[in-house]
Amino acid sequence: MSGIKRAGDIITELFRERFGPDFMENARQSAGLFSSWTQILTEVWSGTEDIPPAAAHSRIRELERGQLQVEADHPGWIQILQTKQEAILSALQRKYPELDIKSISFRLSRGPIGNS
Repeated sequence: MSGIKRAGDIITELFRERFGPDFMENARQSAGLFSSWTQILTEVWSGTEDIPPAAAHSRIRELERGQLQVEADHPGWIQILQTKQEAILSALQRKYPELDIKSISFRLSRGPIGNS
């Protein structure tokens, strides 16, 4: 049975062979970026342990060509996030320098975000 590979290992091996190790490392870092949104906003909002309400009403949509696209479920949350835009960008650049995030854009979500 030691010769049997797990499906996840097979898929990882296929992607590594097809796209190279840099692709796999970038995918790993990007996954970390998406899952760290609440942590980043908490850091920006004075580093308190309270989760800023904006985190529950927004999410990272995608990262393309250095531009991070964030969506929120109400225009008011977009405005609040925009007041912290420079601090959010700085925090992201410190945490993920290898992703070369240059800017953030905001848009209204077409559906609910999170548990709302």
